[in-house]
Amino acid sequence: MRVLVTGGAGFIGSEYVRQRLRSDPALRVTVLDCLTYSGVEANLASVADHPGYRFVRGDICDPDVVDQVMAGHDAVVHFAAESHVDRSIEGAGPFVRTN
Repeated sequence: MRVLVTGGAGFIGSEYVRQRLRSDPALRVTVLDCLTYSGVEANLASVADHPGYRFVRGDICDPDVVDQVMAGHDAVVHFAAESHVDRSIEGAGPFVRTN
C-alpha cells in the first residue's frame, strides 16, 4: 500500500509516519509538507533512510504539486493545517486557505 501524508513533518503527522513505518515495513509513505513554522523535516530523521519513505516539499494548495504527488497512492492521510490560534488572530488568510 502507498500512503500520501500531508503535513507529515508536523508534530502529529510525523508521529503517524514513524509509527506506520515501524508497524508495516512493506508500507510506502510519501510525506508532502511545505515546512512552515510547524513542519520540521528533522521530525522525520529517524525514518529518513527507511526504504518506504519519501519526502516532498510542497504546498497542498498548489494543484500541480498535489496532482504529481498523489499519482500512484492508494490513500491520503491529511494532517496539513495551520494550528496556532494566536497566528490566526493576526492573519486569518493562511488558516482559511490551508485548512
